[in-house]
Amino acid sequence: MDWQVQYRRGRTEQLAMFPSPETAIENACRLIDDGYEVFGIGTGALADSIEPEQIARIYAMWARAKPPFRG
Repeated sequence: MDWQVQYRRGRTEQLAMFPSPETAIENACRLIDDGYEVFGIGTGALADSIEPEQIARIYAMWARAKPPFRG
């Protein structure tokens, strides 16, 4: 079952599909880093999605765990 990430930047809403919840969540976190608003992660309708508060908690954990940029 594919997982979807619903996001927007400005007025444009987008939908991206991923093969697993892990890849969907990782890509959602990357989108947040890039300045997009992620408002849904799930397998179906937005009503069945991970709640925005949960997305924020997941992102906070992801941000703490990622290695610092090394140039």
